[in-house]
Amino acid sequence: MSERHLGRDLVARFTRLAWTTLVLYAVVVTAVFGVLSELSLGRSLSRTADIVESLLVLYANPGGERSSVPSSKLVEQLTGMGARFVITRTGVSGDGGRSVYFLTPDMPAQRIETMSSDASVDEMREEIAGAVTGGARWTYRILHRRSGEFDVFVAESRGPQLVAITGVGAAALLLLPLAALTSRLVARRSVRAALLPIDRMRTELQAIGPEDLSRRVRAPTGTAEITEIADTVNRMIARVERAHLALEAFTADASHELRTPLTHLRARVQWALDAQRSPEAMSETLSAMNEEIERTVRMVEDLLLIARGENQQVPVERKPFVLAAVAREVAEITEAMVDGRDVAVEVHTDGDVEAVGDVHCTRQVLLNLASNAARHTRRGHIAFRVVTETGRAGVAVEDTGEGIPAGSLEYLFDRFYRVEPSRSRAHGGAGLGLTIAKLYAELQGGSITLASEPGSGSRFTVWLPAAATAHA
Repeated sequence: MSERHLGRDLVARFTRLAWTTLVLYAVVVTAVFGVLSELSLGRSLSRTADIVESLLVLYANPGGERSSVPSSKLVEQLTGMGARFVITRTGVSGDGGRSVYFLTPDMPAQRIETMSSDASVDEMREEIAGAVTGGARWTYRILHRRSGEFDVFVAESRGPQLVAITGVGAAALLLLPLAALTSRLVARRSVRAALLPIDRMRTELQAIGPEDLSRRVRAPTGTAEITEIADTVNRMIARVERAHLALEAFTADASHELRTPLTHLRARVQWALDAQRSPEAMSETLSAMNEEIERTVRMVEDLLLIARGENQQVPVERKPFVLAAVAREVAEITEAMVDGRDVAVEVHTDGDVEAVGDVHCTRQVLLNLASNAARHTRRGHIAFRVVTETGRAGVAVEDTGEGIPAGSLEYLFDRFYRVEPSRSRAHGGAGLGLTIAKLYAELQGGSITLASEPGSGSRFTVWLPAAATAHA
C-alpha cells in the first residue's frame, strides 16, 4: 500500500475546499443579486401604481361625479411613465350581471367581451394579466391594486433583471476555473512554505547517526506545532544518546569487571597446573578461585536483575507494611557489618508509619544502603530514621563516614561507578549496589534522594507512597 504525499494531499484538499467555496459563493451572489433585483422591481411597480392611483383622481371631482377630462389625456400621461398598465372598472349591466371595462388611448372605456359576467375577481385578474404580459407571465412582475371602483394592473418585464442575473452567473462560471487554478497555485506555494521546516528537520535527522548523537534538530522552526515536534524529537535523541552512552559505559565497565576475575582465575589455574604444588597450596588456590567465581556469579546475577528491572520484568508487590519493622531488621544486620568498629547503629521511629510497596524489595534497598554506609564509616554512627512527607513515607540511612565529593553525586547510582578514581576494590563490591537500590525503589513507585558533604557523612532516603494516600 503506497503512502500519500503530505504536500500533494494538502494541495488537493485545499483545491477541493476552494472549488466548494467558490461555487457556493457564486450561487449565493447570484441568488442575492436576484432577490435584490426582484425587490427593486417590486418597489418600482409600487411607485408606478402610486402614480396611477394619483392620476385616477382626474376621473372624479371632489363630489364624486365624473369630470370632463377625456380618458385619452389620462392614458397619455400614464403611457409616458414607460410601464405596462391596465385600468379596469367593473359595473352592473342592465340584466344585473357584471361588466368589466378597460381604458385605452382611443376609447374612454371598452367592455371586455371575453370576460364572463359571473367571473370572480381572481379569474378577472388572471385574464387581464395574461393580456398584459402576452402570455409570458413568468417574464413579468405584475402588481394589482384596488382603488375605489377601479382595478389597477401594473406590469414590468423581468428581462433586464434576468439578463443581469444570467450575466452574473456566466461570469461566475467563466471565472471559477481561473479562481480555482489561482487558489491551487497559491495553496501549493503556501503548503510548500509550511512544509519547509519539516523538510529541513528531515534533512537534519538524516544527518544524525549513531556515531554523532550529540547533534540536535534546530528549534524554534518558525511554526509552533513543528517546533513542538522538533523539541520532542530532540528529547528523544537525548534519551537515545544517554542510552547509547550508558550501553557503551556498561560494555566497557562489564568488560573491565569481568576481565579482572577471569584473569585471576586463569593465573591461578595455570599456577595450579604445576605438578610441584602441595595439597595444602592446591586447596588454598581452589578456595580463592571459588571466592572469585562466587563474586563473579553475584555480579552477573546483579546485571541480569538490573536488565530485567529496566524492562519491567521484576515482580513487585504493592501492599501496606510498617517501615519501622523493616528498619529494625536491617539495623540488626548492620550491627554485624560494623562489628569490631567504633560505630553505633541507631533506629529512630515515630510510630508505626506504613508505606505501600514490596517489603522484600524495600529490605534489599535498605541492606544495600546500609552496606554502603558500613563500608565507608570508620567511626561514629549509622542511623535509620523513619520520615514522612505529604503523600509519602520513607527511611533515611545516615552515616558519619567520609562523605561523597560533589562531582560524584550525579553518577553515584550508575552501574559500576565507584567514588575512588582508581576504581580499586579496597571496599569490595562491584559498584552495582546503589544501582539496584534505586531500581527497586523506582519499581515500587518511589525514589531515593541523597545529601552528602565530604568529611561529614551521607544521608540516603528511600521514599515510598504513604499507605493513607494510596488507600485514598
